[in-house]
Amino acid sequence: MRDNPLDRLTAGCAMAFCAATLCVYPLYVDKFSNLGVTKFTAVFVLFILWCAMLGASALIGGRPVPGRLDAARRDPTLWGLAAFAGASVLATCLSLKPAWSAWGLGSYYGGLALVLVTAAGYLAVRAYAPERGMDLLAGLTGVTVIAVTVFYVLNIFDIDLIGTYRDTAVAERWQFFSTLGQKDFNAGYMAVALPLVFYAFLTAQGRLRTVLYGIPACFGALALAVVDAEGLTLGIGTAMMVLACHKDFDTKKMRRGAVVGVLFFAWAAWMHWMRANVRSQGGTSILAKFGDIRLALPLGLVCLGIWAGLAWRARKGRPEISLCRLGRVLTAAVLGAGALVFLLANLWPGFPSLGALDNFFVFNDDWGTYRGVAWKAAWGTWADAPLWRKLVGYGPGMMHQAVEAWAGDAMTPRMATFYAAHNEYLEQLLSTGILGLAAWLAFVVSSLRRGFARWGSAGVAPVLLALCSYLAQAVVSIRVSMIFPEVMLLFGLLAAWSSPAPQPAPAAPAHGRRLRRKAAAAPAAAAASPRTLAITIAAAVVSMALAAVLSRVFFAAWF
Repeated sequence: MRDNPLDRLTAGCAMAFCAATLCVYPLYVDKFSNLGVTKFTAVFVLFILWCAMLGASALIGGRPVPGRLDAARRDPTLWGLAAFAGASVLATCLSLKPAWSAWGLGSYYGGLALVLVTAAGYLAVRAYAPERGMDLLAGLTGVTVIAVTVFYVLNIFDIDLIGTYRDTAVAERWQFFSTLGQKDFNAGYMAVALPLVFYAFLTAQGRLRTVLYGIPACFGALALAVVDAEGLTLGIGTAMMVLACHKDFDTKKMRRGAVVGVLFFAWAAWMHWMRANVRSQGGTSILAKFGDIRLALPLGLVCLGIWAGLAWRARKGRPEISLCRLGRVLTAAVLGAGALVFLLANLWPGFPSLGALDNFFVFNDDWGTYRGVAWKAAWGTWADAPLWRKLVGYGPGMMHQAVEAWAGDAMTPRMATFYAAHNEYLEQLLSTGILGLAAWLAFVVSSLRRGFARWGSAGVAPVLLALCSYLAQAVVSIRVSMIFPEVMLLFGLLAAWSSPAPQPAPAAPAHGRRLRRKAAAAPAAAAASPRTLAITIAAAVVSMALAAVLSRVFFAAWF
C-alpha cells in the first residue's frame, strides 16, 4: 500500500469508479422503451467524469502504481488495445454512415464512442486500482445481483415496482426484464457478475463471511433458474469448466459448489411450479427446464449427497485435496460428447431427432432463435465484400445496411429484423474487418495469458472466470453499453492485479529494526474498513446520479 495521500486518493477513486460501473450502473434504469439511450448516455458521462478526475490527479502528481504502465513498449496487451481503438477509428471513418458508427446508432450504441471511452477507463483502472479490492467489489456486486434478480422474478409475474413498463406494449413485455432491459442483456450481466459472486462464496473463510457471501450466491442460483437466455448457460458453464480444470479446484470449492447446486434445483423446481400455477410471462431457458420435479429432485439429492460426503470429510479434519484431474476428465467428456453430437446431427442425414435439443445441435436458419439467419447473412456479406472492406469492415453498427445491400431482392423479413450478428466476434469482423477482429483477439488473448500466469494473485482468479464467462456468452450475444463497460473495467483490474508486485525500496540501515517491526505489525491483507466502504459506496452512487443528470442535459438534443 502506497503512503502518499494523493496516491491513496487516486486508488480510492479507481475503486469507486469500478463500484459505480459494476454495481450501481446496472441498477440505473428508465422505461424500457428508452433504455438503450438512457444507459449509453449515462455510462458515457460516468466514464468521462471518473477518467477526468483521475487525469486531473495525474496532472497534480498522482502516480500510477509502479509496473502498471512503465513497460508499455513491451506489453502486447496495450499494443492490442491501441490497435483495436485504431481499427475502430478507421472503420468509423470509412463506414457506410460515419456519424451513425461514431455513436453506434445503427444497432445498440456499441460504436466508436463506447470503444474509446471504455479504453480510457481500462487505462485509468489499470494504472490506479489498489493492489486489493476484490472482496469489496464482490460484496457490492452481490447486492446488485440480488436486486436485479428480484426485479427479474417480479417482472416474470408482471409486477413492475419501478415503472419500467411505461410505454411498453403488453405483447412485448415477455422479453424485457429487471433493470438491464432485454433478457439477453440480463444474461450478459449475470455472466459477468455471477462468477464474482460464486467464487467469493466458494473461497470464503470463516462463518460470517461464508454467510454474507452465501446470501447473494443463493440469489445467483435463482438467477440461473429464471434468466431466459442460453448465453448465460454457455458463459457460466465455461467458467465452471475453467475452474474445474485448474489445480486450484479442490474439495472445499466442490463442497460449496454442491450447495449452490442444491439451491439451484430448489429454485428451479419452485419456479417451475409457479409458472404452471400463476400467470407469468417470458420463456424458459434450458436451465429452467431442470425445474421439472423428475429432474430437480434426483439431481438436487445428488448435490446434497456430494455436500454431505465432503462436509463429513472436512469435519474429520482431513485436508482439502485438488480435484482438478476429475474436473479435466469431466470437462473433456462434456466437450467431446457435445462436439460429437453436433457433428453427427449436422453431417449424418440419418441421425435421429433430439427433440427440443435440435435447436442447440442442428445448425440451420432457426438455430439459436434465428441466429442461424443472422450468422449466415453477416458471414455472406463479409465474404463477398471487396478486399479493402474485408480488412476494415463496414463500420460499427452497420450490419443492417451492409446486409441489405448484399442481399438485395433476396432480403427476407427475418434478415431485416437483425441489426447485429448476435455473435460479437462475427460482428467485429463485419464492422471493423480483419484488422479490428485480430486486434481485439490479441488484446483478449494477451490479457488472459497474463492472468492465468498469475492465477494465485489476489483478485485475479474471480476476474478471470468472469471474463471467460463473458467471452463465451459473447458467441451468441451482442456488444452493448449495458455490459461492455463492466467488461473493460474487469480487463483493467485483471491487468492491474496480474502485474508484477512493485518491489519496496530497501530500508535504510539506521531504521531497519523499526521498519521491520512496523512491517510485521501491518496485516498482509486487510479488509476494507467500514469508513472506506461507506466512502466508496457514496462516491459510486453520487457519481452515477451526477452522470444521469448531466447525460440528460448534454444529450437532450442528440438522442
